[in-house]
Amino acid sequence: MGYFLTLLYVAMIFLRPQEFIEDIRGWPIIDVLAALSVAAVFLEGSFQADKFRRSVLNKLVLVFWATLIMSQIANLWFGGAINTIQIFGKVIVVYFLIVLTVDTWPKVRLFTWMLVWMALFLAGNSVYMYYTGAGLVGGEALMRNDISGETAVLQARGIGIFADPNDMALNMVPMVAFLLPTFHRHFLSRSWLPGVILLVPLVAGIAYTRSRGGILGLAAVSWFYLQKRVGTLAGVFGLLLVLSFLMAIPRMGEISTQETSARSRLDHWSYGLNLFKANPKYEVGMGRITETDHHTAHNSFILVIAEAGFVGGLAWVALFWAAMRDINALRQADRAPPKLESALDAIQGALMGWLVCAFFLSQTYKFLSFLLLGLLVAVMNAMAREGISVPSGWRGRDTIFTGAITAGGIVFMHLALRVLWHL
Repeated sequence: MGYFLTLLYVAMIFLRPQEFIEDIRGWPIIDVLAALSVAAVFLEGSFQADKFRRSVLNKLVLVFWATLIMSQIANLWFGGAINTIQIFGKVIVVYFLIVLTVDTWPKVRLFTWMLVWMALFLAGNSVYMYYTGAGLVGGEALMRNDISGETAVLQARGIGIFADPNDMALNMVPMVAFLLPTFHRHFLSRSWLPGVILLVPLVAGIAYTRSRGGILGLAAVSWFYLQKRVGTLAGVFGLLLVLSFLMAIPRMGEISTQETSARSRLDHWSYGLNLFKANPKYEVGMGRITETDHHTAHNSFILVIAEAGFVGGLAWVALFWAAMRDINALRQADRAPPKLESALDAIQGALMGWLVCAFFLSQTYKFLSFLLLGLLVAVMNAMAREGISVPSGWRGRDTIFTGAITAGGIVFMHLALRVLWHL
């Protein structure tokens, strides 16, 4: 029951019927499902110490949550600390529900298929909106003038948390990795054909959002696939070919630092970096950047260092560092079946696509990246049941590496901003 309710809970995060069915509008469906899922896990006795110890990610997720809470307490805003516990606590709940209930290979496969079908739902809405101007579940397309100001470009979008075309694209891009032929075969299907067939509407849905960040994320997933299939050098040429097609999509040819949207994004990046410089230790607290700028940072890394300081940024970077370490450890496991390699490639490609998209959006505290991280730990738990277990710890040098990456990221963003301002 806990697994079924977790599936339903995650599906409702995407479907959100309480936002478009009039008779149930405003109902706390997602919160109720979360409570029922947690209760079912308790009643079933699914809390097992081994599942928590399987990956250091489980500890790091809690550490990241703690840094967000501390960023509020450091600013003496105890109401904000309670707010952070409640808001990000929902992400923590869904992450651990996945870790605790998705613990066999059939469950992993079904859960992943559910994520793919939810992305296809968003894609179907995107395609329908592009041709009709309205979505399957309500909402209207966003009309934006091109760089000349003369031609209107239609951008498909969803409702609620997907009301921004860029946000909707980001929630579709990672799922492309699970449908690419070599990644799809062995993991989700016996053949590559179902994945290729489903790729068509999913890629179309991404293209119709006209999200430039989404298209770049799609290119990143494509490069990762090509690099795995044909090698790094050939993958670069393949990426250039893919980009030549993607550049034909409206708005992609308008990428310029002088364009209004890009200029505005640079302003927000600069503001976030200035906040970090003012108080690099704990910063202003989660969710408070908009209190003074009225806009978010439009970059997930800048958002976390601006709101949670260097400590919060390090904890966030550590999540992805640990994920890549766990993926590499699983790749080296003895007696690993073909399905494991395909699953790891797909998850790694999905995380790469998410990170590229998140470079242009404020997605630090949103659920999708934690669904993917939870899925990785679920794969580890499923493989442990089949006798394949790998060590997952945290050493002093991991802290040094993630600290160096965090510091390097801050320096890189400062330099990039200076360069981009003068282009």
